[in-house]
Amino acid sequence: MRHPRRKSPLPLTLFFWLVIAFLFFPVAVIVPMSFSAGETLRFPPESWGLRWYREYFADGSWRAATLRSLRIAAMASLLATFAGTLAAVGLERARRPALAGLVSGLFMAPAIIPNVIIALGVFIMAVWLGLTSSEPVLVLAHAMLGLPFVLMIVGAALRQQDNQLELAARVFGAGPVRAFVTATLPPLTPAIVSSLIFAFFISFDELVFALFVMGGKVTLPVRIWSD
Repeated sequence: MRHPRRKSPLPLTLFFWLVIAFLFFPVAVIVPMSFSAGETLRFPPESWGLRWYREYFADGSWRAATLRSLRIAAMASLLATFAGTLAAVGLERARRPALAGLVSGLFMAPAIIPNVIIALGVFIMAVWLGLTSSEPVLVLAHAMLGLPFVLMIVGAALRQQDNQLELAARVFGAGPVRAFVTATLPPLTPAIVSSLIFAFFISFDELVFALFVMGGKVTLPVRIWSD
């Protein structure tokens, strides 16, 4: 028997679409502005053309900064997703809730503490280790920024999951790793992919850490900020 779907209250639906409009409004403004043929970017554009795209592709510094940001974001998001997923699983299965809460709070700290404070600490550590202008340091820093969001997303998915699936796999002879990979991991795939995308854009858009750590190696946000 098919149950009728519940309709969302009108205020909630209206609020949802207002939030969506607010989030996408900058995109709706920036995209048309990028096709302006004038000397300055205006909305709405007075004339249309591909001038700014031609200048972007003709300037090697812009291309290099973009590729560097893409490379760093890819590595940082993969690292954050891997570490955050393992941390979420470990914390959800911890036998000591108080200790798990303390560790979870430490993992969430980068999402709470201002970036400039953490970036200063990372910079001091990089200077002490002689690793200034180092991409690996920025990758680790960006992974640290993305990890709390991976932990929240994957942790929420784990709490909604039926643990009996993995127990059933163990009953039928699967080892701990195989039971996790075959029974627990597949339902988590949407949450893991969402976390990966989220962590990627956090890294790709990040400015403060790049200013402190990268020195002369410019990422795309730094290039935009300094232009």
